[in-house]
Amino acid sequence: MFLILTGLILTFFVLLFIITSIIHKKQFAYNTHQDYNYPSLPSTAHATLKGGSLTLPATISGQDTVIAKIRIKSTWAGLLVLPFVETISSKGKWKQYFEYGAKGVRYINLSDTFSDSDKTIRLEGKYLTLSDQEIELSVYPRENLDGKKILVLAPHADDAELSAYGLYEKHAANSMICTLTASEGGSFHYGNLYSTCDCDTQAQYLQKGRMRVWNSLTVPLLAGVPSENILQLGYFDSTLTAMRQNPETEIKSTKIDTTDVDIFRRANTSPLAKHFKPGSTWNSLVDNLGYLIETFQPDIIVSPSPNIDAHPDHQHTALAAIEALRKIDYRRGNLFLHTIHYLSDDFPIGKVGSSLSLPPSTEQPFYFQSIYSHPLDKEEQNRKLLALDAMNDIRPNSDGYMRWSTMIFKGLNKLRHHILHLDKDLVNRFVRSNEFFYTVPISDLYQEDTLKQITYQGKAQ
Repeated sequence: MFLILTGLILTFFVLLFIITSIIHKKQFAYNTHQDYNYPSLPSTAHATLKGGSLTLPATISGQDTVIAKIRIKSTWAGLLVLPFVETISSKGKWKQYFEYGAKGVRYINLSDTFSDSDKTIRLEGKYLTLSDQEIELSVYPRENLDGKKILVLAPHADDAELSAYGLYEKHAANSMICTLTASEGGSFHYGNLYSTCDCDTQAQYLQKGRMRVWNSLTVPLLAGVPSENILQLGYFDSTLTAMRQNPETEIKSTKIDTTDVDIFRRANTSPLAKHFKPGSTWNSLVDNLGYLIETFQPDIIVSPSPNIDAHPDHQHTALAAIEALRKIDYRRGNLFLHTIHYLSDDFPIGKVGSSLSLPPSTEQPFYFQSIYSHPLDKEEQNRKLLALDAMNDIRPNSDGYMRWSTMIFKGLNKLRHHILHLDKDLVNRFVRSNEFFYTVPISDLYQEDTLKQITYQGKAQ
């Protein structure tokens, strides 16, 4: 009887392991045994990983962005728990997570993990193995941004903070934050305050837009950005595609029966807003971005990448900026591109404080000339998290949040989600030890073949 019971228990756990590992692997839109492949990355230097120890060449500076091409293999435990590589040096410890059951070539971000005086680091695999191997290093000298002007273009309230809060906080005096939409769309957040009849639904979305507009205009103040450099264009959520398809037509909100962008734009306090062109049209958006660029004269423009950010508003933010740059013949500086909604929505993986690096590669065009990894220490990460906590759409909403029944439901639902899905909450994804940008010289926009690559709109997988 004892042997039968033991056999049943073992069988149960074996089946549980098999089912869980299958569920975990199905969470990814691609084969996690495939190599990541970025042939455009330069092979700047090589180093040998032996016994977990790696000494970087003397030619590499502690200020460089350094990406290591490395081969990993998940252990059986890595089918159940997200595997990661821990980078250890005299400067501290960093984690970089990979897929359940990951196997093959991956790219580890070694930027800011070593100093000029000590270039020896240890790489330790947790729930994965790292064999002794020759590692290819792609090294990008980091541009000094001190004194440079940075224009951050955010499709929605909170996108500037998710992608670049640490960057613009460090250079707050020379930064401008421009949010394109009022961000009134999305899910119905205040069911206990508003009924679901049409008039109340519109009132709820109007109030949601006002709150998010207020978020976009006030949160950058926490970083020290001057109020005159914080702007909200007030266009409507999820309408940028339709605006571009009909550039002279006023496109109304998908949630509120209006084309009047002034209902949100009037919250601006910056004198620059007085010169905005009216109307919810693509042409006015392009002209207003051109006006801000000509006025501010940025050296860096931060924007989502149309190649690898699948959200239509994010893609069209970049396309509008590129059209504006070409229209005013602005050629200096760099685009700092990023992704918040990656093509397969399973990147980045991991937890708060871990490192960001290259996403899974695809066969779709992805154009960039360089990589800029901006470091955030623990205190800077804390301030970024608190900035995100000030965003209404990221914090829990008011819909019965403190009722015991709601709390139990949310807890059980979170447990179910944790078992069946990757954690995709924005705090886990973007409060990290670095912010990651793909740089493109603005002058590249004037080469027609290159322009086609830069403006290619990636397809969700």
